[in-house]
This record gives sequence, C-alpha cells and structure tokens, in this order.
Amino acid sequence: MTRRSVSRISIFCLAASGLFLSACQTKPTKVSVNRARPGFETVVAKAETPLKIGDLTLVLDVRSQFDYGLNHVLNSLHFPWSGLAEQESSGEVLRDPRKAILRMSLLGATQQTPIVIVGYGAAGRGEEGRLAWNLLLLGFRDVQTAAIESFRSQMTQSPTAPPQNVDVWKADYQPEMQIDKGEFLTLARDPKGRLAKKIHLLDVRSEKEYIGSKHPDFQALNVEWKQFFTNKGRPNQGLKARLLALGVRPEHRIVIVSNQGVRSAAASYALLALGFTRVQNFTIGWNSLSSL
Repeated sequence: MTRRSVSRISIFCLAASGLFLSACQTKPTKVSVNRARPGFETVVAKAETPLKIGDLTLVLDVRSQFDYGLNHVLNSLHFPWSGLAEQESSGEVLRDPRKAILRMSLLGATQQTPIVIVGYGAAGRGEEGRLAWNLLLLGFRDVQTAAIESFRSQMTQSPTAPPQNVDVWKADYQPEMQIDKGEFLTLARDPKGRLAKKIHLLDVRSEKEYIGSKHPDFQALNVEWKQFFTNKGRPNQGLKARLLALGVRPEHRIVIVSNQGVRSAAASYALLALGFTRVQNFTIGWNSLSSL
C-alpha cells in the first residue's frame, strides 16, 4: 500500500482508506468547547490565553548549555529534556519516578509550581514540549511552552541565582499517558480494529521521514509535530478544527509516535493542552522497532 502523507492537513482530506474518514467533509465541523482531562484544566485554560510569567513562575530553558550561557530569560534555569530521561539516545523516561521528583525538588519545584519551558520552537526537535509532557506525567498541572524568540526583550547574560531546594514530594504519576511496545505493535498492526474502536495512530515526523520510513506501513496519519504549535511555541488552537475534519475527536484515543519519543511527546502535550483527553505517547519511538 502506498503511504499517504497529510502533513498539510488544512489542504488535504483522507481518501477512503479505512483509516479515519471514508470521504471528505463538505462543511467544517464546529469545534466543541474544550473539556480538559481531569487535573489538566489549568493547562488547557492557559493555552488559550497570552503567556504570562509571574513572580512564582519557574522558567526552564531546554536549549544547549552554550546557547543558554550566551543569552537566556532573566532568572531562568537551564534544564534539558534529557534531565528526566534514562538516556537521551533512547528517549525513555526515568524508570524510577523518585529520581525525577528529586531532580525537580532540587530546582525548587513542586507539583503546584507554575512552569514555563522555553526552547528553540520550530527550529528545534520539540524539546520543550517533551519536557512539558514529562512534567504532566509526573503530576504537574501548570506547565506551558514557548519559543525563546518570544522573550528577546527579557534576555540577559547574567547568571541566575541557585534555586532554593524544596522537600521531596509524592508524584501523582500518570502511567496511562504512555503506551508500551507490545500494545503499540498490537494496535499498529490492526488498522481496521483501530477504526472500529476510534483509536488514531499519529506519526508526527516530517513528511520526508514518513514517506521514506523503512518500517512496516501501519497506516498512521502523518501530521508533523510543528503543526501542533504556533510560531511562538504555544499549542496551536487552529489545529483542533483540522483534526476534527479528519475524524479525530477530543474524546477519541490517540497514540502518537516519532523516532525517539521527543517530537511525539511534544505533540502529546499540545493535544492535552488543546483539550484532547486520551492521548498516549509511544515514548521509545520507531527507533526501538529497528528489527521489524
């Protein structure tokens, strides 16, 4: 079967392939009011309003140490997404949540701390979205993302004072935000079953990567991760109507995949911020399926 890419989903509509829609919709679907996943109401509400950094906001910069040292947001801290991963090469999150909690406690953060994560935006690989998703996984409830370009007027080269540590707290871990390898393969190999159960498989790599993939054709919908964000690095509110036009609704189960779970985590975060409630990241990504 020939792969179909719908990266420009504002232009294209899926043909009758038994995946999402049997025909193009002639009328735009009215976007329903956001219903946040329980506990994520603040994330959804703030994604709809201009970004604000308050006195209690913790700003984390996921760019390289070099770029952070050259110029960074006033009082921000450098913290790469891999700080909450077993190893950067695999993309796997820390297996022991207590290690992640300790690292966030050393930054002075609790689950109630408002956090803004800044990064390269569309010029990067979704690093800020990956860290945001990881924090939601740990139970943080006020996490936002933005591209560093949005803060040029607030940049400095002055060092940030060391953070004040807080006591270690208990994570409200959300394991259902991930899908393991076995279940992913079961769903991926059964496109008709996914259709019947309203489960959507989204591949958020670039169109070139998607078309040239050596993996089996699992009939995933290709929507590049960059489309999930605005040029300011904020969740793209306009994406909701486009996904609805493709039959992807906020209450449906959505499984997202990229090469190593970074871009897919960014897209997962964006969908949760847009009010989609059953979003799962295949965290170890296509790279873990190299033997297929």
